[in-house]
Amino acid sequence: MSDTEFEKRKQIMEDIRTFNRAEQEELYRILRRCSEELSENRNGIFFDLMSLKQETVDNIKEWISFCKNNRTSFESREKELSNLMKQADD
Repeated sequence: MSDTEFEKRKQIMEDIRTFNRAEQEELYRILRRCSEELSENRNGIFFDLMSLKQETVDNIKEWISFCKNNRTSFESREKELSNLMKQADD
């Protein structure tokens, strides 16, 4: 694995750490759909990011992008709603 690929996967792990519960559950479903090896216990699920198939990594990247876009959109709508409520109060 090249240094560039290692850095990309390292960034993926950092992004995954910001996931909320629902986003983590979808990540789990992605791993299961792609038949990746993982272990589960009461502390969560564990997998080796470096051993994932490229197809799985691509699916995870798409999911991360969706989550980031969704958060940005939500924050924008929430800010707009807050501004409208302030205007209504004035």
